[in-house]
Amino acid sequence: MYNQQRSHISDILFEDQVLLSDGRSKPYLVLLRLTSESLIIRPLNTSQNLSSNNKDIQAIVPRNVTIVRHAITRSFGFWIKGGSDTGFPILISRVLHNNTHLLNIGDAILNINNEDISNLTHDQVINRLHDASGDQVHLTVKYMNDMATYLHLTAEKHRSSSVQATSNDLTLPRRYLTNEIHDQKRMSAEYSSENTKDKRWSLLASDQQKNNDNSNINMQEYSLLYAYVSQYLNGTDKLRVNSFQLYTLNGSQTGIIITNTCLQQNMWISRINMVIRNLTTRILAELNQTLLSSEQIFYTTWLNERIINLNDNLLPQWKSIFIVFKGNDLYIFDDNKSPPLCTYDFICCTRVYPITEIFLEIVSSKDHIDNRRYCFTLTLPNDIQIDCRYLNFERKTEYDDFILNYQRSLYISVYSLQNRTFGCTFNGQICRLIIDINKGFEMYNNETNIMLWTFTFEQLQSSSDNGRDQIYFQFKRYLSSNETNTIIHIDVQCQHLKILIHVINAFLTVKYIGQKDDNNITD
Repeated sequence: MYNQQRSHISDILFEDQVLLSDGRSKPYLVLLRLTSESLIIRPLNTSQNLSSNNKDIQAIVPRNVTIVRHAITRSFGFWIKGGSDTGFPILISRVLHNNTHLLNIGDAILNINNEDISNLTHDQVINRLHDASGDQVHLTVKYMNDMATYLHLTAEKHRSSSVQATSNDLTLPRRYLTNEIHDQKRMSAEYSSENTKDKRWSLLASDQQKNNDNSNINMQEYSLLYAYVSQYLNGTDKLRVNSFQLYTLNGSQTGIIITNTCLQQNMWISRINMVIRNLTTRILAELNQTLLSSEQIFYTTWLNERIINLNDNLLPQWKSIFIVFKGNDLYIFDDNKSPPLCTYDFICCTRVYPITEIFLEIVSSKDHIDNRRYCFTLTLPNDIQIDCRYLNFERKTEYDDFILNYQRSLYISVYSLQNRTFGCTFNGQICRLIIDINKGFEMYNNETNIMLWTFTFEQLQSSSDNGRDQIYFQFKRYLSSNETNTIIHIDVQCQHLKILIHVINAFLTVKYIGQKDDNNITD
């Protein structure tokens, strides 16, 4: 269904020089390019230099400079953009002539007077510079090729106007955003420049690279459709420092991409994930057009599952699996099964579970079984392989997004079903227990169809089970003001005990979510 077209150089969103390693030999310099559909890696000659402000600047080499205040204006003679509140580093956007031998448009400020400013907002950096004592400030800077051309364009745009030192319009083009990520202000907003200048920036970047190297023989392009990024050593809980790998839908993977700083690493991972989300949103929109309203796809993601090897000589390993919340079901694509590209792939999926029958439990930090964070367990109905599955997300934003979408899908599923019925035995009678989102618990005699008892969810005080076929309820019975409320003990036998417990938990969770939302509206 989805026909991915080859990305062109004019489609470049970001680019920068990084190191690439195969994990065995010495890392080498490459140009990393991100387009709207792929990640491109092109080896570079280490002798190649980038040019800006008519100066030759060696890439990926931070340098220390000392800037002196102007005797009259008390200004340091440069303008900045960016900051942690934009998702970009602090970048030099304009330089007065007296400092052109020290600073370049496109330099990223890493430190001010030996203070790391990677986590400071734009305004906080402005204050640091204004409040710097003495007549000079010491900066650690590094030239960033991916934004230099655009900054030259904006510097040209504002040349005739009075530029404020606090100007900060360094953001992403609107055409790269989707509704799903519109609220991620730290990553993206709008360019203040027009679309024509966006195109000029892309074309200039293309021309610059053509001048640097006319040969693309060794260039590698990786599709980002259903791709994912990992910072961990493959299959382990060992986190890489300032590096990551990309894994693609067809099973290929990049070498180890090594960045200069943690900030640069996070920037690249955020950018790549943004493109992956855009591509996923596009294909899901196409798939949903062919599906009934009750079978719509709500959410998809890659996550990691910890595999316990039966052979004691082998260490536990982690593998990536792909899950989908579709209609009232959870689909799991693993064991070399690719994520869905068409509706037929859902038909072929062998691991499908009703969302109301799965049990999710968050793992607290003290209960983590290795060094991976953001973990939870998933207990699936009729899972004969393992009691519960231990899963993990690499980034907290992904983990939070999953929990939110799980609750959303569960809420929709419960209210779509309204109730679930289970055959059971109560006091020697063949009965049916109904779990209803509006009424609570109802027990009927199958032969006479007479209701034996009913309680709301609010009346449930506690429950326990014997792990086989028996569940024990404790309900509070509300009496008149003159009488004391009593606790009613009810024992029910059910052959599908595990599923019954999961369904009760699902309905209680949805009731809690609904009450929480009502309280928020009231407040």
